[in-house]
Amino acid sequence: MLGEVAVYDVFMSYRVQSDLKHAEILYSKLTGAGLKVWWDKKCLKPGVPWNEGFCDGMVQSLVFLPLLSRDAINHPSVDKQNFSHLTRSSNCDNVLLEHRLAMELVERGIITNICPVLIGDFVDDESGGSYSDYFTSGCHPKLFDAVIVDSVEHALQDQLNRLCFGTPLLDNQTVQVVLDCIVKNQGCLIDGPYDTAFDPVITDVIQMGRQKRSGDELSYSSSWRSKEQKSTIKKRRNAEIDSLATIVEPYAELI
Repeated sequence: MLGEVAVYDVFMSYRVQSDLKHAEILYSKLTGAGLKVWWDKKCLKPGVPWNEGFCDGMVQSLVFLPLLSRDAINHPSVDKQNFSHLTRSSNCDNVLLEHRLAMELVERGIITNICPVLIGDFVDDESGGSYSDYFTSGCHPKLFDAVIVDSVEHALQDQLNRLCFGTPLLDNQTVQVVLDCIVKNQGCLIDGPYDTAFDPVITDVIQMGRQKRSGDELSYSSSWRSKEQKSTIKKRRNAEIDSLATIVEPYAELI
């Protein structure tokens, strides 16, 4: 059953239009170091619906590696690539859907860690170019409205049903809560000179992937979750257990 055994050390999440080059570099370096990385360009099977393919990849991975950049989630002119421009009636954004599913899979103990890769703006120059600091240069979107994107929540439910996981453990999460969940985990910055910008990221992710494979513990930051949310999750889990017991009890004598 999907989710019972991890096939990949890392699942790489990114927006093709903005970060394909970065994904290629990371995939090459991480696989070269011996890690098994789910990347759509290499792992998506022919004939499989794209949404199903990446969801299946996520439930078979230990570490969720989302690539975040200005043009991925805070694009100045393309609304569908700017989280602050999303509305309740927006079309399903697959990057946001991946982030949302990652939250659910962490709750279920399938994904063990979220490690965001925060990519600054690239400035080309005679020395080979460099990246700015993701936060100080304003790459991160400012989200003020409590927007829940219905199409993303519906798509999430569809995939959880397909995977036989049932209802979401975290109901109707706003875009801000989802993004806060991602960036509040200890991540990696791509900044500074191009020639060395990726080195710390590669080192950290390789170490994380190897620790996970060997069974060492790495903590998942849940500081973004309120006491009310934690209580709701506990109640729902207990209710699901009680519901299952009710179904099984009449057949207990037959087992």
